[in-house]
Amino acid sequence: MSTDRPGAVPASRLAGFTAIGLAELNGQAALLKRLERKYVLDPASLDGLFDVLRFSHAVLEIDGLRSHGYQSRYYDTPDLLCFRAHNQGRANRFKLRVRRYEDSGLAFCELKEKTRVAATAKSRVPLSDPADLGDDFGGLLGRIRQIAGAAADHRFLPTLDVGYRRITLFDARDQTRVTIDSGLSFGHASDPGVHQGTASVIVEVKSARPMSLTDRLLRDAGLRPQAQMSKYCIGLLACGLWTGSSRFGANHRRLGCRPVEEVGRSMAPAEAPACAS
Repeated sequence: MSTDRPGAVPASRLAGFTAIGLAELNGQAALLKRLERKYVLDPASLDGLFDVLRFSHAVLEIDGLRSHGYQSRYYDTPDLLCFRAHNQGRANRFKLRVRRYEDSGLAFCELKEKTRVAATAKSRVPLSDPADLGDDFGGLLGRIRQIAGAAADHRFLPTLDVGYRRITLFDARDQTRVTIDSGLSFGHASDPGVHQGTASVIVEVKSARPMSLTDRLLRDAGLRPQAQMSKYCIGLLACGLWTGSSRFGANHRRLGCRPVEEVGRSMAPAEAPACAS
């Protein structure tokens, strides 16, 4: 995907931030187990946030880039086992994806788990070829069976593609990462004609504690964390792959997803193959 993704926040708005490298960032705070809060912002409101955070946060910089392209392909069973667990608010649930970092070419198979205590744990396996996962998804299928039991024996298929540009900020004092995702788009994994996008920005705060400076600033501005803000689950709604009742509908509307022109043609969500409850 192009680095000038439509709607992406330009890196020029990060002037004044100290840079931090990836190795240093991961060495200080890998945060594979963390609490997460997600907020939806208008892009214009980021300047006020950046004006404050530049004094306490560093920005991730890789090869001179401060905004980085992500492309994730999510896998689910034909009856959407992963989505339904999230939609029903089950205590222990997971998402399975292959994430590719567009600017570096690195790729990982990742398993994200949500536990009964509302923490998120992420396991990941590096991939030399994102198209060759093997039958056990890089060795993660055993853990999936521990979570889902016999249901994990269903076949996991490519379901949804999600792309965006990400800015990552880090506060070393309280070990907090803040990610700003913009230029967000959703695509049907098996039909390139189904493609949706949004101009909204998703700010996610990841920390071991439930409150940070960013949380306080956003709450002072009248914003509240959105509990049902899964890119995967909202993307299924945006692309018409789920037409039943959903706890993600309000945030789908809040993001204002709209059709995006794709190669050759576009397709309205209602025309896509759909799964309903």
